[in-house]
Amino acid sequence: MRLFILLLCLQSAALSAAPRVVTSIAPLHELTAAIMKGIGEPAVIIKDHASAHHFAFKPSHMILLQQADLVIWIGRQFEAGFNRVPDVLPPSAQQLELLPGLGIENGDGHIWYSATLLMRSIKIIVTALTKLDPGNQAQYRMNASSLVEAIETWREDKQSQWQSRQPRFITDHAFTAHFETDMGIKAIATIHDQHDTHGGFKDLNRIEDQLRKKPAACLLTLDSPASPLARNLAQKYQLQVVNVLTMTVVDPQSPLIIQRLDQLNAALRNCL
Repeated sequence: MRLFILLLCLQSAALSAAPRVVTSIAPLHELTAAIMKGIGEPAVIIKDHASAHHFAFKPSHMILLQQADLVIWIGRQFEAGFNRVPDVLPPSAQQLELLPGLGIENGDGHIWYSATLLMRSIKIIVTALTKLDPGNQAQYRMNASSLVEAIETWREDKQSQWQSRQPRFITDHAFTAHFETDMGIKAIATIHDQHDTHGGFKDLNRIEDQLRKKPAACLLTLDSPASPLARNLAQKYQLQVVNVLTMTVVDPQSPLIIQRLDQLNAALRNCL
């Protein structure tokens, strides 16, 4: 019994000494939590299914940020309000903005839908964590190696599945570009460059012209429901509306970040 109590105390001490890491959105939380497994649990500000593009900070979020040792987010133009983050962080806190680190400027911020970008992001996050917490370097690297191996296996398997197969789909906003690059597939059209922005009637006419020339099978969305414009187009052109986040994953025991890849992959199979 004494040994058991001692182990619990040691575990509690280790967790209390873990760096205080705050992530912006659920996919980054899942990725960082897998890297920090056995060391500590990162916090997340924007919960799953909440839009990163339409987000307002609460006092509780500001407290999290002010107590953080490391804050990880996608990019200042992706998560609403995160351009203010450097102004509220304590001087001792590290900031990790992934898009610049990945060499992506003004592009699609949905990097968790690319196995390639996930593996590169893992290296960037591990570097930041080991700089902050060198005592746990071996554990971070071991966790990261296991996760990279799982993602690489997933990518190789899915790339072979998509060879010579081309799903016919449009998206309600731009979130599949990195997945398309990885898998060698291409969306017919995207309605909104951002969640609420499209090019007006001229751009809508172009999209409809594309759909007439190359009919799609489905419309992919991350929103429930999809935007009114997306639903109207889906009805007009008899497209199946597929919400990626409701798709059943292949292996519910796989890392959560791989389950997100599985959901998009499963959604696209509806578009063949």
